Parts: sequence; C-alpha cells; structure tokens
Amino acid sequence: MTNDTARPTLLLVNKFYHDVGPAGGVGRYLLQEEEDLTAMGWRVVPFAMRDEHARPSPWDKYFVKAHDYSAPRLSMGSLGAAASLIWNREAARKLDELLQDIRPDVAHLHNIYHHLSPSLLPVLRRHGIPVVMTLHDLRLLCPAIHMMRDGAVCERCRGGRFWEAVRGRCVKDSTAASILAAVETANQRSRRLYETTVSRFLCPSAFYERKYAEWGYPADRLSHMPNFVDLDRWRPADRDPDDAYLYFGRISREKGLVTLLHAHARWEQDRRGAGDPPPPRLRLAGSGPLEGDLRALAGELDLERVDFLGPLSPDNLATEIHGARFTVLPSEWYENGPLSLLESLAAGVPVVGADIAGIPECLTDGEDGVLFRPGDAADLVRALDRANDLPATARAAARARAEKHHDRERHMKILAGILDEVRV
Repeated sequence: MTNDTARPTLLLVNKFYHDVGPAGGVGRYLLQEEEDLTAMGWRVVPFAMRDEHARPSPWDKYFVKAHDYSAPRLSMGSLGAAASLIWNREAARKLDELLQDIRPDVAHLHNIYHHLSPSLLPVLRRHGIPVVMTLHDLRLLCPAIHMMRDGAVCERCRGGRFWEAVRGRCVKDSTAASILAAVETANQRSRRLYETTVSRFLCPSAFYERKYAEWGYPADRLSHMPNFVDLDRWRPADRDPDDAYLYFGRISREKGLVTLLHAHARWEQDRRGAGDPPPPRLRLAGSGPLEGDLRALAGELDLERVDFLGPLSPDNLATEIHGARFTVLPSEWYENGPLSLLESLAAGVPVVGADIAGIPECLTDGEDGVLFRPGDAADLVRALDRANDLPATARAAARARAEKHHDRERHMKILAGILDEVRV
C-alpha cells in the first residue's frame, strides 16, 4: 500500500455520514463508495453533518452542527435556522478550514441541500477543487423534491416559477416550509451555483439525465450512470415462493399505494366473482406517513388478503423478498433508479413496476417483470395477473439483469474512472 501523499484523495460530501433513518439508500451508497474506493487505493475524506448517528472519523472535527428541518417555521425564534437552510455559513467555514488542512484531488457531492446547503459550492470553486455530483433526486429542480402536486406529477416550477410551490403548499402542506424551500431553490438556480461548480453530474436514470437537461442543466455534463446493487448480499434463495407478493419501501403517497390497495381489492373481487382461487396475499413492509390512512383504507375495502408487516430488519426483509412470487413498485412520481427494484432483481424476484421515469429502464416487460400505467388500478390488476403467471424462468432472468446492468464492483470502477478523469 502506498503512503497517503501518493494516493489520490477524494472529498466525499453528503449531509449524513451514516445509513440510518432518513439517510436511507443515499447513505448506504456513500458508505459503500467509501469502502470500495479505499480498497482501490483512494484516501477518502468525509464531510457531513455531526448528528447522533454520524460515524466516527478522523475528520469529524470539521463536521457541521446538526439541524432539524423536519418542520421549518417562519418566526423570530427560527429565522437563524431558516437562513441556515438557505445558506449555511458554518458549513462554508468548516469546509474552508478542512481544505486548508488537506487538498483533495476531487470532490464527490451527494445530497447537500438543507443541512449543508449550496454555501459549499463557492468554497470548492475558490480552492480549485474539481467536483462530481450524483443527482439522487429532483431537489435541484423542485422545491418539494417529488415533482408532485395534488396527487399527480407536476412541473409547474419549470422556468423559475418557484412561487408555484408556495401556492400549492407543496412542502409538508405548509406555507412556511414551502416558502423556505422555494427561496432555497430559486437562490441556487438564479445564481447557477451548481452549474458553475460541478464538472460532471451523474444520473442514476436516463430519465433524470433528460429531465435535468430539459430544465436547463448543461447536457454535456450530465451522464447516465445506473445504480448498483450488492449482488453478494442479495442472492436468489433455494426455495419455492409463498402464495404472496410484496411491496417494500416507504409508506408514502407518491409510492402509489392507494392505487395498489384498490387494485388488490378488484383482484380479489374478480377472482371471487369468477369462482377462481383467491389471488396471492399482498404484504407491505415499511413505514411512513401514509401508514395509518392505508390501514384504514384496507378496512374500508374489506380486504381479506393484505398484511402490514411494518419496518423489518435486513434479514427479515430478505426472507420476505425471497418468499414473494413477485414484488410491486406502483410509484406515481418520477422514480430515479429505485434500490428496492434492484434488490428484488438481484434476489431473483420479478417486479411489477409502474411505467414511469426510471422504472421501465430496469425491466423488460414479460421477461423479468411486468409494466403498467401509473395510477391506473385496472391496468395494475392486469399486470398483477400477468406477473402471477410468469414462468419460472423469470426469476433467473431477473437475476441475470441485475448481474449485467447493476453490479457493484463494475459500478465503482466506472465511478473511480470518472473521478480520475475529472481530477486531471
């Protein structure tokens, strides 16, 4: 192993330095990136928020004070926190101190909005640090992240019309939260902070690559780079599936779960009316803000074959995935490269997916999954029926697709190559 001065140095920036709770899939990506690039000979220096779950690091003295922006308010007592959400002066100062202590060859940004803010960008530019950024979501375009309003896809803010997010109370159904998010987005867009700092934007889906270009980001600096899945962690099981199918992930409105329950109710009724055996049980794993409403809806629909499993440990989740005839991802928002879909494929389990944004890029209809029109319960019933009749070869096809397109080792080698290219 070479000494630190001979190794290339990566500054790895994300608001969280862990994979707990809201850090989610981005947090897992971050930690796996650190592990894999270190093994390839890089020195990795993290920069993040100092919250209760932050992993210990020799560099954590530069980490930023944790802020809770779960319920932003506009009041005299909270104006400091609101200003920090838009432009975090402490984050800029701490990063400047870090860059005076060590000069990285390149920086890789993940999610920095809110807790770190775009205040980091002028600091990186002033120190001459080349920057790569992965676009995990639509936050740089949409104040509410999801590009949804009133339960449907929404692009009203395009062209800098960010007041639309305030009119629609799009962030947490709160005027105050929507104003803060709209001001933050308008600030960075009008000043072109990301466009003038980032050398390469990495997009987990080709859909996101196109969408960011449509909204004015430089197309020649947007690159499609599919997400990866850990093929060793997620492997097919040597067992027959149960008479059940599975949704796993966040229990929230944009995931299309209301449509899913209505579709399952129709599936039960259709089977009962035709004198056929009942459909497989629907199992829902996860938690989120829609859980109470969803349980109530299941009661109203008098569903007989639905189980709410709640949040599961990784091992228990793997057991549920392996036991599913197929999984379902009925999203009604612009999904990027959904990790739940890739984990299903790697486990050799076909997926019923909504034909929206990045989902159809990961499936071949009739081979390793089935596609349906998002928000269309009748079409989802047809898709569930088709998925239930997929041949056994669909499980092998699902695994083969994950191996071909979403291998972790290959992904990290491509990423290291991009970082090398940008730092030269």
